[in-house]
Amino acid sequence: MNWTGIGPPADWNFDFTGDLWKFVSPFIAAVVWWAWSDSTGRTQRKAIERMEERKEDRRLKAMEALGMGPKGRKKSRPAPPPSVARPTGAGALEESQDRDLGRREDPRL
Repeated sequence: MNWTGIGPPADWNFDFTGDLWKFVSPFIAAVVWWAWSDSTGRTQRKAIERMEERKEDRRLKAMEALGMGPKGRKKSRPAPPPSVARPTGAGALEESQDRDLGRREDPRL
């Protein structure tokens, strides 16, 4: 703005005793901020927080893709009454073995 002559900075000069401090003060403030941020561990703490947030987002996205997340979670079905017999895993296995044996005995297969 000084070089183009726009606004109040148009009248500033670069003399050491003049308005140089107005140009330099934002850069000095930035260096002081970075030094304080690094010395207190704030920079590292923020980096770790960002990494943890990304990990949590990836985990939630994977859970949703599997249908286990909050968006993909299906309503649970009520448990059947105790009088209704459900087939056990062993019975289902025996039925599949019987079907396989039947196929092997069939000469057309």
